[in-house]
Amino acid sequence: MGQLIDEEDCEVCTPFDQEWIFTYGDLVTLLLCFFILLFSTCKYQTMKFKSLAASFKPLPAGTPFMNEGKDAVVEQIAQQMEESELGDDTNINIEEKGVVVSFKASAIFKENSAKLSPKAVKEMTRFSKLIFFLPNKIQIEGHTQKTVPKNWNSTWELAGARASKVARFLIENGLDPTKITVKSFGSTRPRFREVSPTQRKLNNRVEVVVLPE
Repeated sequence: MGQLIDEEDCEVCTPFDQEWIFTYGDLVTLLLCFFILLFSTCKYQTMKFKSLAASFKPLPAGTPFMNEGKDAVVEQIAQQMEESELGDDTNINIEEKGVVVSFKASAIFKENSAKLSPKAVKEMTRFSKLIFFLPNKIQIEGHTQKTVPKNWNSTWELAGARASKVARFLIENGLDPTKITVKSFGSTRPRFREVSPTQRKLNNRVEVVVLPE
């Protein structure tokens, strides 16, 4: 067995006078724990957007988004629509189902009609070029207010006719028809409570949804 040696009798032993290292180590550990907690609180809020942005795969060379990166697709759509004549009548949101571009029906259709207005034809042509290169599938949804429109048997028919009209227009302007689906929700998914004429009109809309892959 080895024999214990007193520090005074040890020729190679030196006293340890760096006790501050223990306090420093504790401080670094506490700071690390703090930043981990801080990161965990904000991570949940960004994960939803990042997962959606990641669904936009790298686009082929020559597209207007090739130098912008995936996250810039949403910004590009928002900027272009804001600069268009329909800017005040268009809303763009990121939802669980995808990127939703919502057009007020009153801005692109006449009342109780499924025929695109001349202004809508111009701006929809511009919009079709904007989403042409996206690899994602497109879902076009028609929505109306609760009141049954004149010359139509139900809100479903008007909503479906408007969504179909937009789909046909986009296909005629080059979009792949196999990537487009049309849905009519009638008045079943209102955005606003219909307590005033203005709110009722806002529920009349066509939404173009860029679906995540």
